[in-house]
Amino acid sequence: MNGSIRIGSVFGITLRLHVLLLVLFGVLILSGESPVIFAILFGCVLLHELGHSLVALAFGIRVVDITLWPLGGMARMSQIPESTRIEALIALAGPAVNFLLALVGLLAAGSWRYPPQDAFQWFSLVNLSMGVFNLLPAFPMDGGRILRALLGWRGGWLRATERAVWIGRWLALSMCFLGLGLCLLGEAGPLTLVLVGVFIWWSGNQELAGVRARHALQPVRSGFSPAEIATLERFRGRISDRPPEER
Repeated sequence: MNGSIRIGSVFGITLRLHVLLLVLFGVLILSGESPVIFAILFGCVLLHELGHSLVALAFGIRVVDITLWPLGGMARMSQIPESTRIEALIALAGPAVNFLLALVGLLAAGSWRYPPQDAFQWFSLVNLSMGVFNLLPAFPMDGGRILRALLGWRGGWLRATERAVWIGRWLALSMCFLGLGLCLLGEAGPLTLVLVGVFIWWSGNQELAGVRARHALQPVRSGFSPAEIATLERFRGRISDRPPEER
């Protein structure tokens, strides 16, 4: 992602921080706020993206990098095969990590009777919310990718992507209207919901354009088997070798 810097690597995957996220941390520090909470939040986001990435690596897919930015994280992969099973498993891995972290937080909270108990409960609630939110069927979020996998189970991948993007657009618009409505009521936090909605709309259109371009480059199916095509090619070659008057 443009505007990001490399901070290290894990499992051979390059980790990056977007400059806007660094600016956000700087503002928090200068304003006297503790950046610890935000560091924990983005630590959970990083583990979420690593969940996706490790499953992708298990299927032999190259993970280019993971970038953390103000709206969350993004794992870039070389290319996900048009397979419902692979798509669904990679998409499910991220929320599964959050649900596992939520369970760990609950178990830790149950073993403490002092103030750290509240911190563990907050940690559990954050991860539970993150996992549920990512399962919304708004492509290209995790839930949207699971939806595309289900739609592509019996249909074409391009058609499944178009339908998933169409559903994602409606959810993106709903997020934008909800966020704007809450902002008009004096709430500042829901502005992030508007930005998420805009990002879902934009990134969904980008991926749909990529799938359409990839399918446009695929050869048109002729209905002949490879052996029949080879026979026809040989026959065409013999015809073209003859003099024009013998054709």
